[in-house]
Amino acid sequence: MILIIAAFLSMIDRSVMPTLVPVVAADLGVSIDAVGQSLTVYAVSYAALQLVWSTLAARFGRVRVLVASTALAGLANLGSALVTDALTYSVMRGLAGAAFSATITTVLIYYGDTLALKQRAVATANLAAAISLGLAAGTLGAGVIAQWFSWRWVYGGVAAACLVLTGCLTRLRESAPGNEKRLLASIRRLAGNRWAFTILVFTVIEGVLLIGVFNYLAVALQATGSSVLAAGLATAAFGAAVVIVSQLMKIILGRWPSWVLMVLAGLSTIGAYAAVAIDVSLSGVAAAASLLGLAWALGHTTMQTWMTDAVADSRAIGMSFFSIALFVGASIGAAAGNLAAGAHRFGLLFAVSTAVAVVYAIATSVARARYVERE
Repeated sequence: MILIIAAFLSMIDRSVMPTLVPVVAADLGVSIDAVGQSLTVYAVSYAALQLVWSTLAARFGRVRVLVASTALAGLANLGSALVTDALTYSVMRGLAGAAFSATITTVLIYYGDTLALKQRAVATANLAAAISLGLAAGTLGAGVIAQWFSWRWVYGGVAAACLVLTGCLTRLRESAPGNEKRLLASIRRLAGNRWAFTILVFTVIEGVLLIGVFNYLAVALQATGSSVLAAGLATAAFGAAVVIVSQLMKIILGRWPSWVLMVLAGLSTIGAYAAVAIDVSLSGVAAAASLLGLAWALGHTTMQTWMTDAVADSRAIGMSFFSIALFVGASIGAAAGNLAAGAHRFGLLFAVSTAVAVVYAIATSVARARYVERE
């Protein structure tokens, strides 16, 4: 449970930022752009520190890394609450991103070290639910607290939660890291792992479809004249679907083959983008967001579990590259979305995404069916 709470808190820290950008800018007396750059700084530091934390986790232990990174995140959030200028704010948010970048990957590595494959699938389903709830809670909570109190209390609250969480993490039993102490040796093992490379390619495509292009559903809906609130509510169906489906998955995990879950995830992704390729409307976007939430709950959790098994001999580095691949895909999808938005060609964006989803569904399903589990 403590690891689920850690993941939940890390998602809150990430999701509060977009809501608070205008409020922070107004309070500091600067432009929105000056504060908005903190979003880029956070994302870059989050991706860049993945390998660093994984290397430290392999050398010093998973729990020690979580304790240190959570404590650092608490200090960064305390600094965020006390800043008086935009530059310092961006620096503090960058440090927070760097610190929290350790959480999800290290939790997955810990699961891989301590849980059997079937137990790991259930744990990753719970993790997916925690991530979705954290994103929703951060967005809604930041707005409420900033409206009634001050944006500084948002970061102060996260800092206090980090302090409590750090103390709780010290009581967690350390896992056995295995033979991963040398970074270059682990990378060489990973480079020679055919299945690991295949899963990483699939993960890049997953990031394109389920993160990068997904973010432009709301933009496309607003381009039709819908309000920001309506677009937000429609795309919020993604989080609701992930929470519900990830819990229902506990019933079928161990009973249904993993490749079946990949088939269902692929079909959901195809249906989602086909719907908005035909017509971008409030109901269409809500349906697409729900289907993509279903795809995330079924497909992404299965992919995570698959990767922990495929890189059992270099799990820390392998799961770090897994996270990096997901963010690389998200960046590619976002770049494609930017091009479509600039040319007002959302229909083409979603049509191409549908075609990519078809190939992705077939490839991942066949590959997962052919894979022989190591554990």
